[in-house]
Amino acid sequence: MSILIAALASYVAIEFAGRIFARRDQRGRWLTAGAVAMGSGIWSMHFVGMAAFTLPIPVSYDLWITVGSWLAAVAVSGLALHLVSRGPLSAGTVTLGALAMGAGVCIMHYAGMGAMRMDPGLGYDLPWFIASVLIAVGASAAALVIVARLRTVRSWRDVGLRTAAAAVMGLAVAGMHYSGMAAVQFDPNAFCAPGNLLAGDAIATPTVLASLLGLGFALFFALSDARAVVQAKRAARAEAERLNELAFVDRETGLVNRARFGQQLVEALRRQPVSSVASIRVLDARGEEAKDRVATAAAVLAPLQSSGLVLARTSPAQLMVLAEGLSAEAVRSSLLPGWRRLAAGLAGQGVQLAFGLAEAPADGDNAQALMLRAASRSAEREDEPAPEPRLGAMAAFLAAGPAVRDSAA
Repeated sequence: MSILIAALASYVAIEFAGRIFARRDQRGRWLTAGAVAMGSGIWSMHFVGMAAFTLPIPVSYDLWITVGSWLAAVAVSGLALHLVSRGPLSAGTVTLGALAMGAGVCIMHYAGMGAMRMDPGLGYDLPWFIASVLIAVGASAAALVIVARLRTVRSWRDVGLRTAAAAVMGLAVAGMHYSGMAAVQFDPNAFCAPGNLLAGDAIATPTVLASLLGLGFALFFALSDARAVVQAKRAARAEAERLNELAFVDRETGLVNRARFGQQLVEALRRQPVSSVASIRVLDARGEEAKDRVATAAAVLAPLQSSGLVLARTSPAQLMVLAEGLSAEAVRSSLLPGWRRLAAGLAGQGVQLAFGLAEAPADGDNAQALMLRAASRSAEREDEPAPEPRLGAMAAFLAAGPAVRDSAA
């Protein structure tokens, strides 16, 4: 039972470290609650372990020394949670923290033993005493590192790691306690001071029940708060995505808008100085008819995005395509078959398009210049007679080569 309580207290410590780290605005509240919960759990483990140690005499404890040992456990827990919630731990912080925490755990343990006020007094076996101190310091260092690394949960795997870590920490705390008990030497004629107010048999069961209930409630509230924080973050992320969509997505076509296309073009030019921009104008587009024609063109051209191209609606009657890292010649070579297939489909739906192409750095070395150049070329070709429906003219323009394209510009 004492090991179970120690493991549960360790898991609560890990959860509260996560709450303190996540709730910076409520750091003091969570730090205090965590210190009390964790410290009470460790202290309870100590007294449950003491109850498991039977003596041939009635055992009792001094009230105020016992309270002092509990305060030592709470203080040690508060120090641990404070250290692990600040940020990454350095080797120096772990060392100093482990020494301070180990000293506090030893004070808690040996003060609790001293609360029996035995007469004659207790003796201690030096090797076991030193071993208990070393275990306390080592367990404290391990606890600091484990809690600091597991204070955030990203998957169910982390929950499993927390459980395993809590079990290891619980065993370490129990190891310190029982090695300390092994160090104690009782005089055969010793007895507890008659003025002690806490009877050992009377406080054992209430201590177990109170510790289990208290740690259970503390864990419940910590997990509930963690879930609330996760839900709040999800809601904030969804709201940010919604606002981003309103700012950068065209609602009628679902394509990125001019602002976002400009950003993507700037980023593309930074990565690939040689890139191309195509402007596709929907001809004779006015009012609701324009919306329908643009939506039709966008739906048919959307598959181009699967090949790494960026398709955007940059004005009520204009679409633009970004081909990152491709020259105009490469765009013509790679897209011409697709344009021709699209021509027949769009022409059958009554959609007529005009096309313009600009290449960086020849036609401009910045996003605005390229977009204006491509748009002006599509505008200049708007009234050109076409041997096929308008999209066929666009395909012919793509196939014509640089000389024809430049003369048209």
